[in-house]
Amino acid sequence: MPRFISVFLNNFKEYIVLVLLLIISLSLITLNDNHKVKNIRLYALGTFASVNSFLSNLKNFFEDRAYIDGLLKHNAELTLQVNELRNYAYQYEELHGQSEFIKTSKYELISARIVSRLVSKVSGYFIISKGSLDGVTESMPVITDEGLVGIVMDVASNYSTVRTYENSLFKVAVKDQRSGVDGILNWDGKELIIKNVPTTEDVEVGDRVIVSELSTIIPPAIPVGIISSKESTVSGILSNIKVKPYTNVNKIENVLVVKKSQNFQLDSLFNKINGVVK
Repeated sequence: MPRFISVFLNNFKEYIVLVLLLIISLSLITLNDNHKVKNIRLYALGTFASVNSFLSNLKNFFEDRAYIDGLLKHNAELTLQVNELRNYAYQYEELHGQSEFIKTSKYELISARIVSRLVSKVSGYFIISKGSLDGVTESMPVITDEGLVGIVMDVASNYSTVRTYENSLFKVAVKDQRSGVDGILNWDGKELIIKNVPTTEDVEVGDRVIVSELSTIIPPAIPVGIISSKESTVSGILSNIKVKPYTNVNKIENVLVVKKSQNFQLDSLFNKINGVVK
């Protein structure tokens, strides 16, 4: 390595000295406040700017600027159109699924669109485009063709507020569809949980969770989600069951409001008389 450096210095020492002298000269010119030196700096700067401008104009001379600008604009428009079409495709799939669900459902359903999201996960509310003039009343369940979304809380003439399952005040009686084990489902701020289920109960990961017949607000058998995990408490006697919902309330754009039948309302009153908790 030392021999290589020695050979390099011997062969290029003139160039190295020249570069060093140029650097020192430019540094001195930059730091010098002499009037003549300032003129030289200004002249050099002007010359550089003129040359750079000439080269830029020369480059643009060989380019069709209007054509390029047109292509850029057209590309931006196509990107927006593709995104819009993709959004339409998602909405079509959602609406198509709900349309098929309405045809086969035994409940009377009111279709609605989400017009405003009170986005904070702490709140867990959104506003839909149907109200009392459309037959919506408080405590009506809100679903999609995939499963449960929430409950109508406040109703105006043309709009209603929905409390989704992502709200700490939301509670519903549910059961394991396979084994029939009952529990109360609620939101703990991060996920849906059925708390304090005895470890001896037949509950397995992957089981479907649906609304129980014990519910006094939401009609039974509406799908809720799938059991994702089962964790024992400190005592080891009870378990907390985590449920992954079928419906992602942060992505849906359209929902269905379930109009309660008279029979379901009578059943609910009967359950309340007999002390059944929702």
